[in-house]
Amino acid sequence: MRIGKRVAVTMVAAGLAATLAACSSTGTPESSGTPSSSSGEIKLEFWTINLKEGYTPYIDGLIKAYEAKNPKVKVTWVDISDYQQTQSRLLAALTSGESPDVVNVTPFILPLLADKKTVLPLSKIGPTDSIAADYTEGFWNAGVLDGEAYAVPYYGSSSALLYNKSLFEKAGLDPAKPPTTWDEVFAAAKTIHAKTGKAGFVQTLDDFNDAGNTADILASQAGVPLLAGDNKKATFNTPQAAAYFDNYVTGVKDGWISKTSINGVTLDGGKEFAQGEVAMMFNGPWLLRWLETNSSPEVFKQIGLASHPKSPTGKVNAFLQQLAIPAGSKNPEQALDFARYVSGTVIELAKSAAVLPTKKQDVANPEYLSLFGADVLTSQPIEFFWPKVPTEAKLLESLRLQMQAALLGKKSSTQALDDAAKEWDAILAE
Repeated sequence: MRIGKRVAVTMVAAGLAATLAACSSTGTPESSGTPSSSSGEIKLEFWTINLKEGYTPYIDGLIKAYEAKNPKVKVTWVDISDYQQTQSRLLAALTSGESPDVVNVTPFILPLLADKKTVLPLSKIGPTDSIAADYTEGFWNAGVLDGEAYAVPYYGSSSALLYNKSLFEKAGLDPAKPPTTWDEVFAAAKTIHAKTGKAGFVQTLDDFNDAGNTADILASQAGVPLLAGDNKKATFNTPQAAAYFDNYVTGVKDGWISKTSINGVTLDGGKEFAQGEVAMMFNGPWLLRWLETNSSPEVFKQIGLASHPKSPTGKVNAFLQQLAIPAGSKNPEQALDFARYVSGTVIELAKSAAVLPTKKQDVANPEYLSLFGADVLTSQPIEFFWPKVPTEAKLLESLRLQMQAALLGKKSSTQALDDAAKEWDAILAE
């Protein structure tokens, strides 16, 4: 799973399969039961990203339930260890003529796959208006490129605020009233550092190509769009964005933001938080399971979970897994039907992983809302703030390197963003 590995699923395969079959028989999740070809069995090959370890009962169960409703359909499941392999293996499969039918992708690689015509626009398979109406707007729009939908949203997540209640108390702050805005986060971080000597928070830029915290800082937190409407020019090098990023530069310099933020990755920040050296971090509720294993009992019992700080956009940045139909699928209509069915099984997945369903009816379902982390994940509308262009990885790497230079004191925030914008414009013009 893109949002992190989780503890193994404890439910047995037979029980989960029975649950999914029952859902199917009552119409939730739905399958249209698209008629199979008169020539006989329809074979679908379904690729997922890193779900085999710990989630096999869930996948086996949904496949069994779908096949029961569609007796002429046989689904073969292939799990790929990470999303980067998905891209290379899918291109190789298309070249060989042995294409899968439904592929688990992410918004990080979808623009490139669409640009190479590796995946189908959903409108080429059938009308999409009724499909779009089933999903929350932010998740659906993440798969819309130049007006065409290329993927069905599967499951997602959004960040939350994790904080150390003991450090809040030592700083004279009320742990029952954690920060609700970024201005409050900065103020609390300064107070915590002044009173305890600990860093107020950690927000890593993450040292991998499609790391999105840079986009989150500018587009979500500062409320500055990254690209012009035609996706051909950078727009984030504004006085507003530079002034906002100065908070991070000053915070790192003065110690109220952890220096791990500069070159660390998410779990580097998690380790500091687990050791009680940082008061706040921002990640999905799934991280609590990792923290439970990697923190002392004394630290773990002090961890609080709250909604992600509100930003000027009124929306929280999201992470998403999607389901796309490769151009080489021999049965695209049935494949799309299966993809829509799979996206309606996320409540079952959420029972063992703190994820957010993408279907409107599932997000509002009391069964989902009773699960761990659901109240936090549904507390704000979501949006995907990353640039949806084929060169996305290059753009985010450029922005990360320039922002790191500013955090290291090598250039001003204004210069870093101006330099990144020039690099973006050159990349977008390639």
